[in-house]
Amino acid sequence: MHAPFEPKTVGPSRWGHDRVGQHLGRMIMKFFERMSAIAAGTALMVGLSGAAHAAYVAPTAVTWENNGDVDTGRDNVEGVKEQGGDFLSLGRGGWAVMDFGAERTGSGLVIETTYNCTDTPSGECTYGESAKVFAALDWDGTYAATADGANPLGGAMEGSTTTYSGADWTYVAAVPNGDAQTGFTFDIPGPFRFLAIVDTTTGTKSKDGFDIDKVAVTPLPAALWFLVTAIGGLTGVRWLRKGQPATA
Repeated sequence: MHAPFEPKTVGPSRWGHDRVGQHLGRMIMKFFERMSAIAAGTALMVGLSGAAHAAYVAPTAVTWENNGDVDTGRDNVEGVKEQGGDFLSLGRGGWAVMDFGAERTGSGLVIETTYNCTDTPSGECTYGESAKVFAALDWDGTYAATADGANPLGGAMEGSTTTYSGADWTYVAAVPNGDAQTGFTFDIPGPFRFLAIVDTTTGTKSKDGFDIDKVAVTPLPAALWFLVTAIGGLTGVRWLRKGQPATA
């Protein structure tokens, strides 16, 4: 006697499960590839930007002459390249030009030395000294020491550009010595190669003016900064496209 016929329920095959799993796996992999590409490209550019603002480079050459106000031991031209005990006093109304060796863009740093500095609301120490910073892309090397009140850059105002001593000097910042004891930072508008620092000290206390312990700028030349930023973006785009099927 034959057993009664019982219909069987047919479930999805192993082949069907494999196909679905493979498809989902590819979708997940593509998703993470794209997210990794975005993260990597962003990290590269942010990392480079962070490095540019965290580190500074010193000038390759410094031009300065004593205007008669600066005593021996305070005339350390090479001292401005590295923070330490040796510093350069500009002299009242004196100035110095820093050459950074190549066209650059970014920000700068000035550290000043005033012994036993006590801050005041103006940003100066009670023994007040001050300076102004200017930037230029080109300078023909013309230089002469200036006395108190004789340098036209000393009276330049914010936003101005002054043609003087072989360059068009763009005003960058006014630096009170109190704010510069641990480092006064400033953004430099446009490309530059040279910085001029001009003493603007007033009053009767200071004889030798603003005392520079260190001057430095962000490390990447302008062209190199744009190059590495572009590489970061292109790397991210390439990773985004990797693995995508070709279209007709």
